[in-house]
Amino acid sequence: MNNSEIVTKSLTPEDKAILLKLKGKAWLSLLRVYPLLFLALGYIYFKLHVGGTIRGYKVGHDLTPAQYNLVYAIFAAFFGCIFLFFMIRDFRRLILPFHMDVRMDKKRCYTFSAKKYQDPFTDKCLLFYPGKEDIYIEICKEDFESISSGDVLYLEIAYVTGEVLFLKSPSRVFKDPAEFSYSER
Repeated sequence: MNNSEIVTKSLTPEDKAILLKLKGKAWLSLLRVYPLLFLALGYIYFKLHVGGTIRGYKVGHDLTPAQYNLVYAIFAAFFGCIFLFFMIRDFRRLILPFHMDVRMDKKRCYTFSAKKYQDPFTDKCLLFYPGKEDIYIEICKEDFESISSGDVLYLEIAYVTGEVLFLKSPSRVFKDPAEFSYSER
């Protein structure tokens, strides 16, 4: 990393607001998927009850209601455990780091030399994230045009998640810089 000394500072109220906003987005993405999966288990139970049909085919016509309930309980327990495992994993990966950032109340601050990249296909204006491969800092076109490659920029990132909290050049403060990666798409 071609930067100056890394300094650790406390989070400002604005930094905490940014982290809470990102945490809210993470909750939204988590809550978009998993409740639907658990509701689907209930839907399957009522749709496939003994004598139910799927696309005109009769389901479970040789099963008694007690047998169907047993088969469904095994099915629901198996898939429910899988859904729960992935939900806990995603919670720990997506949401818990933001909680830890706010609780730790720390951020890393340093300067680095800007390396610009404008994606010709998506027209995204990106800066190479210092010290990380395949990670960029996305900025607006106006901010992108105001700097040139090699300019020294000041960067503040969250301690645990590494989310960009603040970015500025000697002449301007950048509007809403964000971490970006093509691999997460």
